[in-house]
Amino acid sequence: MKLALISLAKDDLDGHGPIALLPLFAGTLLDLQINAAQRFGCEKFIFLCPVTHGALLQKIDAMKQQGFDAEYVRSPSDLVQYASDQDHIIYLADGILPNAEIVDQLSGPPQEVLFTVLQAEEYQEFERIDLNQRWLGIVSLNASRLVAMIDIPDEWEVGSALLRTAVQADCPRAIISDRRMGAGAIAHIQSELSAEQFTRRKLRDMPAEKDNFLNRFLLRPLIKRSLPKLWTKRSAPQYLQIFSLTAGLAGMVTAGFGYAVASLGLLLLGSNAQFARTSMAQFDNGIKSRDWTGLVLDLLIASSVAILVLHASSAVTLAANLVIFLLLLAHLLLLRTGPGNIRLALIKPDIRLVLLILLLAGIFGPIAFGIYAAALYSGLSLVLDRFLARDSSKNPGIEQD
Repeated sequence: MKLALISLAKDDLDGHGPIALLPLFAGTLLDLQINAAQRFGCEKFIFLCPVTHGALLQKIDAMKQQGFDAEYVRSPSDLVQYASDQDHIIYLADGILPNAEIVDQLSGPPQEVLFTVLQAEEYQEFERIDLNQRWLGIVSLNASRLVAMIDIPDEWEVGSALLRTAVQADCPRAIISDRRMGAGAIAHIQSELSAEQFTRRKLRDMPAEKDNFLNRFLLRPLIKRSLPKLWTKRSAPQYLQIFSLTAGLAGMVTAGFGYAVASLGLLLLGSNAQFARTSMAQFDNGIKSRDWTGLVLDLLIASSVAILVLHASSAVTLAANLVIFLLLLAHLLLLRTGPGNIRLALIKPDIRLVLLILLLAGIFGPIAFGIYAAALYSGLSLVLDRFLARDSSKNPGIEQD
């Protein structure tokens, strides 16, 4: 069994409490460390905290209510009783957060490994192992090696003791290159300032290469500005979920009365709220489950637009309009589920762009014109997408996402 040992032994540089309890995104740094440990495959969580903190006790109680095996210890001697010789322990030092690449490496079969970086002036904050390397605060060890720590003094740092144990056992070392360190392989958060810098970097690096022009140049910048404020409200994702579904239902009701502009405006607002919620989910600190909100909202949008098409059609044009509407849905579905090409991303339509086209058509004329325009636009995008995909398959040298 894999055990996660997460340290809360050091206070932040501002003296406000353990580094792991610094606020980050919608929770704390500790939440992100626990999330990383879950992805390691850890089944038990042990928190090393020499001084009891109410926030940690509340976190442990919440984890136990969710069915997790969580405990906290105050000293190395207490630590030994929670692990057997058959267990494997992964230690995260104070303020240390690995990136996805290291998480994937540790999520495989248990292996002993010590993560290090070559000695350089910019890595002075990390503990030195020898003349050539410094330890990055992550070590994976067989729990049987904890026996060597039974007699160490309580005032010793467990992290340093684990490091000495790993070095004496000739534990294999994984050396992280300067390039990977520069790309954020290890985040070392020590204060509110470094937490803020980490947050800004994560916001800056939010994936946007697959966004079309509406998302990339309008919605994504607005979301990046809004997220820091939304993170201060832990219930913000639930509020956004409620708003998006409520807007979808309201849009469907107004569509039933034939108010095209009002209906499409509500649907667009609901879709934008869901887009913001999806962006927040990238930083979700809990175990991710299947999100049905987007699917429900898409069904509400499709139903509402179908109702508007019925209202806007005469007996003569009804069949043609419905056929074009179904073609539009098929185009969007194929574009969403297809392989896609990064070169086409900027003009690739999605549900929000289609709603904007329909809204403009409803303001300046019949919504049927918007259906035809959106179907033509999505159809051309689909043809280009498939053509570029086929062209790239014939020329493997062309990079695809």
